Amino acid sequence: MESRKHSSKDYYAVLGVSPESDSAEIKKAYRTLVQRYHPDRVRGNDESTNASERMIEINEAFGVLGDKKRRAELDRARTAVKTPPPSESAKDWEIPVSPLKERGEAPPKRHSAVEKSVAREFLDKVKAQLLQEGAVTKFREEDDPAWHWSLVGKTWGANYWVRVRQISLLNPNAAKELTSQLQSFMEKRRSGWKSNFFIFIFAFDSLQEADIVLKLFRAFANREEFSTPKNLANIIVLDLNQRRSVLCGKRTGDLNHGSILRALGIS
Repeated sequence: MESRKHSSKDYYAVLGVSPESDSAEIKKAYRTLVQRYHPDRVRGNDESTNASERMIEINEAFGVLGDKKRRAELDRARTAVKTPPPSESAKDWEIPVSPLKERGEAPPKRHSAVEKSVAREFLDKVKAQLLQEGAVTKFREEDDPAWHWSLVGKTWGANYWVRVRQISLLNPNAAKELTSQLQSFMEKRRSGWKSNFFIFIFAFDSLQEADIVLKLFRAFANREEFSTPKNLANIIVLDLNQRRSVLCGKRTGDLNHGSILRALGIS
């Protein structure tokens, strides 16, 4: 019998679904992404190459998650991975204040399905807080199935994006894949005359090789083209188990950008 070696990619993240999603939700997410990224829809466009590469990832992910046996094998391998204890870089982590009521207290351990639901509730509360406190930037929601939620805000001189993706397993391979997607998104969205502020939040359940993951995210956020007052990218790595976060990228003197970070618990 042929033995399949599972990729370390997070196929759930590729399709923008949670590990608790049923087959109907997975098919719906797959069809939505196919409609968006099929090369026939972007033929002749500069993004056709990126769309072709994205379709390869999407089809690969659906090939696993759409097959009951392959998905079960993947889930068994995924749940066997535990989040390692904090390394010497633990000092990098901050505890978000909002929307938690008690600073520094990790939520009690629950059944995995319940934990997922609680995590999504927490992320939704983060969004609600941003919508409440981001009146100046006039945040509105954007629909993108690849992200748990996405907000865009505008002022006369700047654009602000905040996007959240929930990831089961975050490791160096997933980090490389994610930064590639971020670059394409930023190049398409940034304005030529306004300042552009991008904040991407990757909320994980399990983490492998934390130091390498943070190194990759920091290298991306500190690239010259993504670390200027005109075009600034931040990546926030959020531990859903301990409610701890790390900010990758530079800060800025922009008051709205600073208030967004504070609303996210980044002091």
